[in-house]
This record gives sequence, structure tokens and C-alpha cells, in this order.
Amino acid sequence: MKYIFSTLIILLIGINLMAQLSKQKGSIAVAAQAALLNGENQVNAQILFTGGYLQNGYYIGLGTGFDYYKYRTVPVFIDIKKYFGNGDRQFFIYANGGVNIAWPTSTQRQQSGWWGWNNLSQFNNGIYSDIGFGYNLFNSKKRGFFTAVGFSNKTLSESYDEQIWTGTNPPTTSKRNLEYSMNRILIRFGYRF
Repeated sequence: MKYIFSTLIILLIGINLMAQLSKQKGSIAVAAQAALLNGENQVNAQILFTGGYLQNGYYIGLGTGFDYYKYRTVPVFIDIKKYFGNGDRQFFIYANGGVNIAWPTSTQRQQSGWWGWNNLSQFNNGIYSDIGFGYNLFNSKKRGFFTAVGFSNKTLSESYDEQIWTGTNPPTTSKRNLEYSMNRILIRFGYRF
């Protein structure tokens, strides 16, 4: 609940900033993006879809997608960008923040011990954040390809019952809780419609 509340506060601040800008006509912008993520785990992919409002070099929108780094998750976030320059080729900086919804595969949920017990893990949602910079290759209608480099973090937690056997007493069950914070660098490619 606190993640949703924080996301709504950030969204309201962004809308307030957009309202304070001059009254020039803005435009709706929708983008599809793919990224390669690398950190302590192997290289994995991320697919994102964003939509929002662009005015006076500022963009604010909402996004979601699929993140396959270590555990499959669905980030839902606020996307904020600042573009520099007036032409079709522009540099930009961005920041994304929101909720990371756990959606592990059945293989990722399966826990098993060497003596044959099997358990399913319970995953809990976490936080998603992403910052970086990029470059646009837009046409005169502000549509086209862009690329970005950034740093991303996603968190989630896992809990499961673990059976402990000491060798002399019957097995006992203990609750195991694990917290994950996955830091990754990313290279992103996208297209704005």
C-alpha cells in the first residue's frame, strides 16, 4: 500500500509541474522499449511500454512491462524525462520509479532440499527504480528510435518453509525469509509512436 501511495504522490507532483509550464500545446507520446540488463546475475531482458504527455521538453507518463532479470516481475512505474535541445536529435535524462510486482515462474517458486522435500515459495512485491540518459533519433513529427544507458534496481522478497533435520531428531519446519535487491546496468532501445 505504501508503494501505491508513494507512486500517486510522485504522479501528482509531476502533473503539478506540467501545469505550471507555459500553456503551449503538448502531445501524447507512447513508446515500446527493450533492454538488456546485467548485474551479479546473468544478462537478461526487459520489455517496457510507456505512455504519457510531452510539453516544453518535459515528459511525464506511466509504464509497465516484463522484467526477466533473475526473477520474472512486472514493474508498474512513473516515467519522467527531460529533453535538451529543440531539434529532432535530442539528449535526454530520465527517472522511473514505482512498484515491482512479483510474478515468478513455477520453476522459480519451487524449493527443494537434498533429502527430497519440496515447497513452493511465496514472493512479495517490492520497489522498481531506473535512472539514466539517452539520445533520440526522431523525425519531424517527434516519432522514431531512441537509445538509453542507465542503472536500475528492483527489490522483492521470498518466504518459504524449510525442513531442518539434525540427523537424530525428527525434521522440524522453519520459516525462511529472503530479501532481494538486484542492481543492474542497462542498455535500452525503443521506438516512440
